[in-house]
Amino acid sequence: MKPSIAIAMLMTSLVVGAAQVPVPEPEFAEVFVALDSGKLIPLERQTASVQGGGGGFIVASAKAAYVVSGNKSPVRFHSGKALDFVVRTAIASTTVDPSTVYILRKMESKKKTREIVFSSGHFYPGGGSMNTNLAQGSLPVTFTKYGASSIKVTTGALPAGEYALSRASALDVFCFGVD
Repeated sequence: MKPSIAIAMLMTSLVVGAAQVPVPEPEFAEVFVALDSGKLIPLERQTASVQGGGGGFIVASAKAAYVVSGNKSPVRFHSGKALDFVVRTAIASTTVDPSTVYILRKMESKKKTREIVFSSGHFYPGGGSMNTNLAQGSLPVTFTKYGASSIKVTTGALPAGEYALSRASALDVFCFGVD
């Protein structure tokens, strides 16, 4: 065999072998991680509680919110750039639209908690109204397939604040902050 053919075959096998290196994916399903330079970074995992409250005399107000402890996530990213996250999911191998399953929400920081208000209302002696939106605070993201069993979630440049990724109706949320 001529040396040039042997070198060409070796180079081809190296390129094919390199192309088949699997990308890192989360170990468990439905767990969001950040993707930064090919490395997976765990996010803060919280189980939100649903809290409601209200007050007033003649005119009353009420609200309900998902609430997690701590006013700030220990997982921080820099503002001004798009962020990538990965979630291992059974829907990665289907044609299900991930935007019907997963959501990124902005959270409001309070003294000791962070919250996502999803229902609010105003009432007065003659009646009242209540508005419930489980997608309240949602932000636009793009979804692409990632690896064999995962989906990549890409944000736009996020302003400073607190954020949570989750299934649209789940109480388990994966939190991070942007400074």
